[in-house]
Amino acid sequence: MEHHKGEISFPGGMKDESDVDLQHTALREAHEEMGILPDHVDVLGQVDDVSTVSNFVVSTFVGTIPYPYEFHTSAVEVAEVLEIPLVNLMDKANRRDEVRIVNGKLDYAPVFAHEGHIIFGATAKILDQFLALLENAQCKEAPWLNNRLPK
Repeated sequence: MEHHKGEISFPGGMKDESDVDLQHTALREAHEEMGILPDHVDVLGQVDDVSTVSNFVVSTFVGTIPYPYEFHTSAVEVAEVLEIPLVNLMDKANRRDEVRIVNGKLDYAPVFAHEGHIIFGATAKILDQFLALLENAQCKEAPWLNNRLPK
């Protein structure tokens, strides 16, 4: 990894010429980095693109896999796998908003904490966007809300 080494991130990478589309890229990268077989993923959809401070644009696809899942991680690209329950990410006690100066401008960014790990940057922005979608889901479509921690 040339950029963002040591940061918590989702699987990802550049689109190859052989990739039919960005969803194919996402599934290929998840397989290469995490050992997740593409046919084990139920793709739910795509969230809005997120820009990074290093001038990348991240196109994110959301999906589910069977639980538990036996990951086969790339030793070169993955140091550790974090599995964080949605209820922990939705708990306001595990989130804070930071203000930083990026390229001379104020940047408001979410930060998440989980068991001593700090999730920031593009990964936190993607999580924040995804959690906002979950917050707005209808109760019958959102079984995770039944197990929510109090605000």
